[in-house]
Amino acid sequence: MTPIDTTVPEKPRPKLDGPEKPFWDGLREGEIRVQRCENCGRHRFPASRYCPHCHSPEFQWEAVAGEGEVESFCVFHKAYFPGFVPEMPYTVLQVKLDSGVRFFSNPAEGEAKDALAVGTRVRAVFEPVDNDLTLLKFRSAEARS
Repeated sequence: MTPIDTTVPEKPRPKLDGPEKPFWDGLREGEIRVQRCENCGRHRFPASRYCPHCHSPEFQWEAVAGEGEVESFCVFHKAYFPGFVPEMPYTVLQVKLDSGVRFFSNPAEGEAKDALAVGTRVRAVFEPVDNDLTLLKFRSAEARS
């Protein structure tokens, strides 16, 4: 009889050295970095060569505050990647930061699965996966660290 392989497959990993490298570097350092257009001043993410609002190619990466509001969420009952099976069901949030930038993410470790509803004020949490990767997650702004 062949032993059963009980190892959990790894979750997919983002490309850390692509156009969003300053974002991923910032998360490792505990801050959210996004592009800010030098022409109209709007923040944007994901990275893009031109501002989607004024089409200027001029931008800088800058840190923004990690507070915002849950705009939408869904609960996945199917694992589209095998690495998520142990977390089923899992919640995916759409958070709009006060800077106007939107992120898709998950509740922070230890946050109750039903604690974050549409309209809930949230704050960023930086969860290290390993030495190279830190993920941006969110916790209720009223919750203690």
